[in-house]
Amino acid sequence: MVMLEASILMIWAVVYIIRRMTKSEAATEKKALSSNLTEESTSPHLVITNASPCGPSGISSRSDCADPIDFDSGICHGSWLCVHKPTFEPDRMQSGKYPLAEHFHQRKRLWEWRLQLRFRDTVSADSVRFGCEQDRYYHVGTVERYISSSVISLLRHASADNMYQTHGEDPASVQGEAERPTIAFPLWVMDQLIVTEEGEEAPRLDDPDFSTYGIIRAENRKGMQQALSGLVFQPGRTYTFGFWCIAQFVDAIGWKVPARGVIPEVKLNEIGTHPPIYVTMYLLRPQEQWTDVQGRRDTRHLDSRKIYIWRVSLWSSALPPPLERQKELQGAAFARRRLSSGDGDLNSPALCSFPSFGCPW
Repeated sequence: MVMLEASILMIWAVVYIIRRMTKSEAATEKKALSSNLTEESTSPHLVITNASPCGPSGISSRSDCADPIDFDSGICHGSWLCVHKPTFEPDRMQSGKYPLAEHFHQRKRLWEWRLQLRFRDTVSADSVRFGCEQDRYYHVGTVERYISSSVISLLRHASADNMYQTHGEDPASVQGEAERPTIAFPLWVMDQLIVTEEGEEAPRLDDPDFSTYGIIRAENRKGMQQALSGLVFQPGRTYTFGFWCIAQFVDAIGWKVPARGVIPEVKLNEIGTHPPIYVTMYLLRPQEQWTDVQGRRDTRHLDSRKIYIWRVSLWSSALPPPLERQKELQGAAFARRRLSSGDGDLNSPALCSFPSFGCPW
């Protein structure tokens, strides 16, 4: 993981060089952020919503709320929690007056994910991927692709060649189902693991002592490696994860990589990451169940080939997706929010060019 963190720092250096070469300016992005902030009646935050095929649909949370949210994907059910420091409010950051500040305030991380899983089927942890998906295909320009090639090489080496990454496919230029942009890692990227036996009570995700439970990779790397090696998720047990290893490098509320030393901040939009994104955990179906197979070398992670264990959509209230897309992702929760504010068109068509999942909720 030290290699991964060093790789990230190298990535920002590459971004800095490219930006200097192309004389890229961030004024347009800053103007957009300021415009959105004036429309918000509350402090900037992340908006996180259960995403299909996970239910209950339309259930959203905010990164300044410390209440866990339930989910059910069919193969698995449980709860999740994401808390982000108020990076848009330096005074609150300094005072320590924000959710879970007693845990966060003296730590470098800007955010933390906590995820609690109860499986209905037996699943090998070796087959499970954790990472991010883009909402749809975006054209990757020459500069972005050059930066991405460096990123991919470094991260692939850091992950012992176990990372899966794709820029996705343009639905207009492929036959059949298109692959969405994805980056996914094996479960070794997790920072905390708690296994609770059947009949025992698992810790709550908002437990003040949560950080003292289970195995912490930074404190016991060998123990974490042994625990994850050959781990099999079984019905009856509860598996609880914590993830924050790259949290000091990404300000998700600001949708940026903060400046580090001589390297200036970088907007995520500038390197091809646009809201909303999905944070997800999944495994692939057996190959005999795959459709739209394009030859023997087709190893794409198509939506139809994935079995989602957990999936949420995410964006910053300071830089949200179009209202139409918010409506599609949040459903009734979006309607309640927009009606209460007296803003927005509730009859806008959906934007997403990818097929939506059928959801039982």
